[in-house]
Amino acid sequence: MVDIKFVAGRDSQWKDYSDLVKQVSLSGRKGSAPRVLQVVLLDSEQHDRAEIYCGDGITCVFSADGKERFRGLIMSDDSGSSKTLTIKAYDECIYLANNRESFSFKKKTASYIFKYCLKKLGLKLGSAVDTKYVIPEIKETRTTFWDVIQEALEKTYKATGRRYYVYADMGKIYLKRRKEQAELPVLELNTNTEDYSRSRSIYDSRTRIKLTTSKGKTKKSYTNKILEKKIGRFQEMESVDEDASAADIKQQINTFKEEKALVKRSMKWIGTGNWDIVAGGCVYVNIPYLNEKRVMYVDEDKHTWTKRRHSMKLTLNYASDIDKAG
Repeated sequence: MVDIKFVAGRDSQWKDYSDLVKQVSLSGRKGSAPRVLQVVLLDSEQHDRAEIYCGDGITCVFSADGKERFRGLIMSDDSGSSKTLTIKAYDECIYLANNRESFSFKKKTASYIFKYCLKKLGLKLGSAVDTKYVIPEIKETRTTFWDVIQEALEKTYKATGRRYYVYADMGKIYLKRRKEQAELPVLELNTNTEDYSRSRSIYDSRTRIKLTTSKGKTKKSYTNKILEKKIGRFQEMESVDEDASAADIKQQINTFKEEKALVKRSMKWIGTGNWDIVAGGCVYVNIPYLNEKRVMYVDEDKHTWTKRRHSMKLTLNYASDIDKAG
């Protein structure tokens, strides 16, 4: 039996609605802001009805097994003949996603851009890892704060092969390196798995890449000859700075190899819920039938709780960069 708690309010006026909770859904997706909580509350004359109106700027907190799992702003409420009240809340990253601005950065790191965006919106910083790589330039007009941060992280990934992600926790926003945890949750047939499927596709695969400058000069090219012999030629073109070093160019080629010059593989998984498994983290998958025994990234998670059980749906992607140091 999962012990849950759901409270909502603002300032010093908070109320515990745990006894009214019928169902909870908590979900998130890599690269998408923010995490979303949907709670269905009993709403009839037989109960002390919840007085929740999204226009009042109400914050809610959901906890499970004694630990806070979500904190965010209630942004919609629906009620009707079903005698239930359904609220939907979004964590602090909603302010990054729902605010637009024009940006111009020169020779700044993704860490700097992340902190700049939080300060500009008055959001609370949890912590931010130093991404180190200096991005030559980012210029965007009328884009969201979230998108400019993601652009900075994507440029950093292409240049370094290291992935970073942004998330909110207990009202603060963090920037962390996406890498394998010390202890990984395990997904396996005999304990927590109910259904699974694996997908493999070459639709987004590219067998070769050409790096060119803004003047059209080719700096470097690479071809995965083995894959191209099997599936044919599919070429990608990317830009590179005129003064890019040999090390920078090599890393951009390596990133291409890990991201594009291969057959894309992913998994869908359904089973017993584990609140600690969220998008951005890793799990260890042990599915002998598919000959899969490996670490995989969690690209998308959806947790569903009722008074009977806690279940979970995951979208998993093959991790190729977790062993990079630094």
